[in-house]
Amino acid sequence: MVSAFVLHHFSEVADYSFTANMETELDNVSAGSTEWKGLLKDYWERFSKYCADASKLDGRKVERMFEEKFGPILFPDDDKDSRICPSCSEGTLRFKVSRYGEGYFIGCDRHPKCKYIARSLSQQEDDTEPIDESPKSFEPRLLGVMPDSDKKVFLKQGPYGHYVQVGEDKKGLFPKRASLSEVKDIDTVTLEDAIELLQYPKILGKHPDDEHPVLITHSKLGYNIKHRRSLAAVPKNMDPKEITLERALKLLSGKSVRQIGRPKGKAKKKEPVEWH
Repeated sequence: MVSAFVLHHFSEVADYSFTANMETELDNVSAGSTEWKGLLKDYWERFSKYCADASKLDGRKVERMFEEKFGPILFPDDDKDSRICPSCSEGTLRFKVSRYGEGYFIGCDRHPKCKYIARSLSQQEDDTEPIDESPKSFEPRLLGVMPDSDKKVFLKQGPYGHYVQVGEDKKGLFPKRASLSEVKDIDTVTLEDAIELLQYPKILGKHPDDEHPVLITHSKLGYNIKHRRSLAAVPKNMDPKEITLERALKLLSGKSVRQIGRPKGKAKKKEPVEWH
């Protein structure tokens, strides 16, 4: 979809000859026969116009462009009857971009009177059952209040999935959050589940070699054992609530340990250069 949009509205930049000519121009700059500031100015004047024109495009025109481009794929049966809405029998099926730009879908052009949405972009897999609601953003849900404070706990959705958060969003503050990437059914998440996840990172104890803390952490990728720069993934079949310091140390001594961050230390002094 993105490629089709660029090819249609940024045709000059997407054309093969543009790349070839630009390579020649850059070679001339390197050789000193072309002034680089003039080259950039000339390119930017043309490119900024493309950007300005694209930013003014009406969403429906973009949808129609995609519909024409991918018509044979979106509507394999090339006849008007195949595009009659199977729910209301009055509307026409159209390619649409979701309100918040999260994806694409095929729906009835009589929306909101008719809320039919196809289950796939290709009608071949659609069982023609109407869906009651159109794509929309996830509304934050209040799960309850933290037992040790009056702070509210919310279930929210971000660019990387759902998560729980303690407290309201405030400028300059970074509320404590926990990912819900491993939860399959978001509707079943309770306050107790949120409190369980929000306790991480949790200190399991001190490492016997250097007295530095050994922690169990949680992120959208799962659970990990952390000691200084060492990080060991907790196996999927291991219950993180049952991990003790002893088990954590075994994981840290395993083969799957990786090093994160940059080692701390003083920079080596440069040896004086001896001239002979």
